[in-house]
Amino acid sequence: MSRTFDVVVVGAGIGGISAAVAAARAGVSVGLVDANEMLGGTGVHSPLGILCGLGPRVDQWKNEGILREFFPDLFTRQRVPDMALDYDANELSDRYQEIVSKELNTTVLSRTKLEEVVVEGETIRAIQLGGKHAGELTAKVFIDGTADGNLSAMAGAEYKLGRNGDGKMQPSTLTFTIRNIDKSKLGLGDQTPAVIRNNDDKHLIGNALGINRAWQKVQQGGATTNPKTQTWVLYFMSPDGTTIVFNHTRVIDVDPTQPGDIERGRALAEGQVMELWNELKEHPALQDAKLEISPMLGVREGRRIVGDYILTQEDALGEARFDDMVAACAYCIDIHDPDGAGTRIEEIPGSGYYHIPYRSLRAKGFTNLLLGSRCLSGTHEAHSSYRVMAPLSAVGQACGVAAALTVKTGKTDVRDVSAAQIRYVLREQGQFTEGEHEAVSA
Repeated sequence: MSRTFDVVVVGAGIGGISAAVAAARAGVSVGLVDANEMLGGTGVHSPLGILCGLGPRVDQWKNEGILREFFPDLFTRQRVPDMALDYDANELSDRYQEIVSKELNTTVLSRTKLEEVVVEGETIRAIQLGGKHAGELTAKVFIDGTADGNLSAMAGAEYKLGRNGDGKMQPSTLTFTIRNIDKSKLGLGDQTPAVIRNNDDKHLIGNALGINRAWQKVQQGGATTNPKTQTWVLYFMSPDGTTIVFNHTRVIDVDPTQPGDIERGRALAEGQVMELWNELKEHPALQDAKLEISPMLGVREGRRIVGDYILTQEDALGEARFDDMVAACAYCIDIHDPDGAGTRIEEIPGSGYYHIPYRSLRAKGFTNLLLGSRCLSGTHEAHSSYRVMAPLSAVGQACGVAAALTVKTGKTDVRDVSAAQIRYVLREQGQFTEGEHEAVSA
């Protein structure tokens, strides 16, 4: 079977979904391809339950637009970063599906894998699919919404992997959740917080459960494969204190581009989950609790496709401002040590955000390929900042608008659409932009 769309997006994480919705709303037909049944990528299949990088302060959002529809509650209340369990993964997946299904210009092709890319010169002509919707898709513009740049790599695009020198990538993490905690059995009496309002409240419950003591016991046993040297466990708690999501496991040397590495990494991570759970589960407050291990290994880093410009650490920490700005990032440099132990956190100074230029979303050497996920063009260090959900939604939305404008104006190269034109439509779609705006007559 052969089908034709104006725009095809491969990968239905937050970037790919944002791209598909933005393009459809700009008036073109869109095919959205994903290997999973449920839309959502890492944010659904390997969730932490928090949303990073909205802006430097509560009243200074730098990522809005379609993101507001995905997380409506976050924009209507005061938030404390990294404190509350801000969203439920299943609810988010349902919201994605609801939003996409309302876009009549969009066709979702789920449980469908990319198998081949047909390239002529510098132009992608078609892709071949296997699975539920096997066949050929043709389009005028293609957007790579895959986390690891699978579409681009298969098309022959140049890419980078890992840090300079040895190519090692950030460790992977399998998140897990403990639900139905009985706070009446924590032994806290009147101290038990009804609502988690700050880190003190969170740590009061965590300490009562003995989370960090349990991890220290695992470490002292000496058999864990978890390379963390810290004596504490990173976790996030729901506002009512009955659910905890853990960002604790750590597996090094996982390369998502190598066959079998994801499966190997997941097996190691599952063992790390059970190490901690086995030390916790006898606590009276956990007798009726439920352990849920996320369905997907959380991979922080994969291919970085080389674009017309490579975004750098210096750009991020220097609060870069670009004439071709089409998105912004307000998240820190956050590098989990590829060798396994520590984590480097370095905040964006001053304004707390930097621009992402259109040049970094255009795959070098291709006329009709845009980078709408964390595979965009940047260094290992810059990638550690923009890889989170909020800026990636903005990146995807910008790619969707750029693709639609390319089609509607009859251009054959995505470079012929200006950043000012993209910003004009992004502003109309409620997204944060800076720079001149130029209306487009199509």
